This record gives sequence, structure tokens and C-alpha cells, in this order.
Amino acid sequence: MGQNTVLVKTVTILGGECMNMFVFLAGISVGWAADRLYNSYVAKNTHDDEDDETLEVHTEEKEVAVEKVKKEKTIAEKSDTIKESLNEKKSPEEIHDDLSQLKGVGPKLAEALESIGIYNYEQLSEPSVDTLLERLQETDGRFSRPAISVIMERAKQAIEER
Repeated sequence: MGQNTVLVKTVTILGGECMNMFVFLAGISVGWAADRLYNSYVAKNTHDDEDDETLEVHTEEKEVAVEKVKKEKTIAEKSDTIKESLNEKKSPEEIHDDLSQLKGVGPKLAEALESIGIYNYEQLSEPSVDTLLERLQETDGRFSRPAISVIMERAKQAIEER
């Protein structure tokens, strides 16, 4: 006798009640299995979606962070460049002020000052009045000591006003 024969005889013996119980248990088993399959499928797909969203969020955060670092680096480089340019002292010959802007300095005196190597207010204010007057007289100009003294004071004031 096979198993199917025993099952059929048992069902026949117990009647309809056993059959109802069997169908009920089979329905529960099939429902439980379907629920497990569905939940595992949903969990897997939901998990993948969350990972994709998380990956997208992390990628966006990374891109924002990279851009921020690039900006900070650029700002730091510019800041360093500015600091270097401020710290670098230019030689007096590199700085050229418009000496004719000083009251009392006309085109002839400005030309004479440039011909003796004075290009800016600092150079004009450094030597003594007598030294500057001697050098200017070598250019065949007629310049008076009081006028040169006043111009040198004005150059010092222009430096302070910067």
C-alpha cells in the first residue's frame, strides 16, 4: 500500500472533518510560504533602493565636500599669493610715483629727478636736502634749497598718507 492509498483511506474514514482540516492546514502553509517569499522579495528590493538612495546621497555629499575643498584651496592659494606680493619689497626703481603730482614739482624738476634715478616719494625723501640739491644741479637745472626742502617734506607727507 502506498502513501496515497493510506491518505485516501484516512480521509474516507474520518470523513469530511479531516478534509476540511487538511485543506485549512494546506492553505496556511501555502499562505505562509507566499508571505515569506513576498517579504524577502520586498525586503531585497527595498534594501537595494535604499542602498541606491544612500549611494546617491553619499555621492552628492562627496561632490559638495570636494567642491568646498577646492574652493578653500583656491582661496588659500590666492591668499598666499597676496601675502607674498605684500611681503615682497620692490626695489625703489620698480616703484614709480608721479612726482609731478607733488605741489612745486613741475615737468622740468620731475625730469631732472628721474634723470638722477629718483622715481618715487621714498627716494625723494631719503637723501639730505644738500645732497639732493647737488645732484640736481648736475642736471643743469636751477633749483633752490628752500624749494627742494619743501618738496622733500611733501614727499614724506605723501608716503604717510598712503
